[in-house]
Amino acid sequence: MNKIIFSILLFFSFFGSADPVDTGHARISLIKDHSDFVPGTSINMGLKVSMDKGWHTYWKNPGDSGGPIEVDWDLPEGFSVSDIKWPLPEKIEYPPLMTYGYEDFVIYPMVLSIPADYSNDYFEMTADILICADVCIPESGKISSNLLDIESDSLIYEWLESIPSKSIPIKTSLADDNLEIRFTFEKEIKEIYFFPDKNNSIDYSSKQNFYKKDDSYFLSIKLFNDEIQNVSGVLDIDGYGYNVSNGMLEDSNKEGLSLLTALIFALLGGLILNLMPCVFPVISLKVLSFVSMGGSSPRKIRNHALVFTSGVIASFMLIALAIVLLKQAGNFVGWGFQLQSPLIVGMLSMIMVFIALILITDNSFGESLTKLGNIGSSKNGYYSSFLTGVLAVVVASPCTAPFMGAALGYALIQPSGETIPIFLSLSLGFSLPYLLLAANPKLIDFLPKPGSWMVTLKEFFAFPMLATALWLLWVFSLQVNQVLVIFLLIGWLLLALNFWIFQKNYKTINKIIFLGISIFTIIFFLPEDDNVETKQNIIIGSATEWYEGIEDDLRNKNQPYFINFTAAWCITCQSNEITAFSKDNFKSLLEEKNIEYIKADWTNRNDAITRSLKKYGRSGVPFYVYWEPGFENPKILPAILTDQIIKNNI
Repeated sequence: MNKIIFSILLFFSFFGSADPVDTGHARISLIKDHSDFVPGTSINMGLKVSMDKGWHTYWKNPGDSGGPIEVDWDLPEGFSVSDIKWPLPEKIEYPPLMTYGYEDFVIYPMVLSIPADYSNDYFEMTADILICADVCIPESGKISSNLLDIESDSLIYEWLESIPSKSIPIKTSLADDNLEIRFTFEKEIKEIYFFPDKNNSIDYSSKQNFYKKDDSYFLSIKLFNDEIQNVSGVLDIDGYGYNVSNGMLEDSNKEGLSLLTALIFALLGGLILNLMPCVFPVISLKVLSFVSMGGSSPRKIRNHALVFTSGVIASFMLIALAIVLLKQAGNFVGWGFQLQSPLIVGMLSMIMVFIALILITDNSFGESLTKLGNIGSSKNGYYSSFLTGVLAVVVASPCTAPFMGAALGYALIQPSGETIPIFLSLSLGFSLPYLLLAANPKLIDFLPKPGSWMVTLKEFFAFPMLATALWLLWVFSLQVNQVLVIFLLIGWLLLALNFWIFQKNYKTINKIIFLGISIFTIIFFLPEDDNVETKQNIIIGSATEWYEGIEDDLRNKNQPYFINFTAAWCITCQSNEITAFSKDNFKSLLEEKNIEYIKADWTNRNDAITRSLKKYGRSGVPFYVYWEPGFENPKILPAILTDQIIKNNI
């Protein structure tokens, strides 16, 4: 019966609308995006303001003079309305003043939430607006209406599109009484203008100058003083608005220190990477091969160490080049993006199983394909050393240490001129032990003497590789359906079968045929990455599911929140889950302070999460933010967490 009554009311609503209210120099009215709204959902509403020709009103930050519109609602119980979603403003010049606002006409969009028990009650909206031409006149209008009588107007969609919805990361610095904003952009820019959210001591009337260097843009803005602490607002780039925010204002004279720190972290991270469980066995094979060279000529040892290092450096430089090309093509690349592909995760697990089988057997099949650790006097010895360096980088992909993640995170948001040196520093750190050996081949004398222990150690190293393969299988199972998990396990089985067959005294041609059939089977049934049906909401658990715009929604409600940007393939993330988030202390803290705990799952590709990370100037996970009423911007927590760190920051 209620549905019938609602339908009748909706039908008759097409024949009436709330009349516009004349405030003196403007006509105001309420509009909505469509008529067929559903109780229990939300609709877009707009305050439509038509001004006399030559008159204007203001943005949330009016600039040198003026004031924004103020809207007050008296809504029935169960209704709620968001703050104004501000469209991109115009520059309105009245020399020597510069103001920001809208001339002649504007629609201020808002979101109205309708209760499930909707009734066609009347509500009131009062708008206080400053209308200006040569003079400014404060005007006011009151609208009383019900939801069904509000006109549906397609113009609201145009103004919704003018609301800055995308974000780009920026770096900010102070230099000679100027604020400098630096960012990268995928297209050539003709015009840039920065609209600050608040009066941040910016000289509005001064010209904003920009220039391009390498693949970065620099915007210089004159300041009244250097007391500015936070930079946030909208960048107008060729008529399109992009949200920007940066709570860290750096001295331009210290900017080189950030790069130096990143280079040091990259060097240390590369060195630590040698000890990761998926890398150490491969590296150990090379070390064992050096042990077997005891007594060989120093020149031979030096050459093999340098060739191995060249394989490592070449691989990292190839990765850096790929990232630079992706960035220049307009893609935002986050570290860990390669593990968002289930196909890459599956192939990495196959590589881990493959290496484990080589390590645990004396199979000639493995030796003939890899030549791992086989450094003899043959011409293939150097080739083998180079490939071992390449393989070490490949298997290092899932095992990113915290130091490495921080440095790469910095590299991914910098211009190409800084990205490449950071990756070079990472490769040098990774290769440092072997560079030292090349510099002083006599260091090999300090290694243990060759013996049967080498065989036992080589076989033992198979188990860390199998453990890594199992971990990758777990990640894969969280990304895809069960059918593809079974397919991957069949791939493992085919690998083991080939190793077994190559141990038998079968004809070489038969072994090759079976190997070919196995490879064909895997490739034939291998789905394309775009066609892989990935799972959603993988590791939400008891937390609230993240969605784009959740931060704005919670801030409008004055609801404290903690967001955990995480992924199943992120080792540091999983460590924090165990050491911090699973503890009773954390759960008690959430309950005590009424904090909304949110998980943003980046295990599979999610462009919305990528945009959110980009807004904060970040390129990967883990990433943690906390906000409570009174904070101008969310607080960013360290990447490695403990109970005490969380307690000190929340």
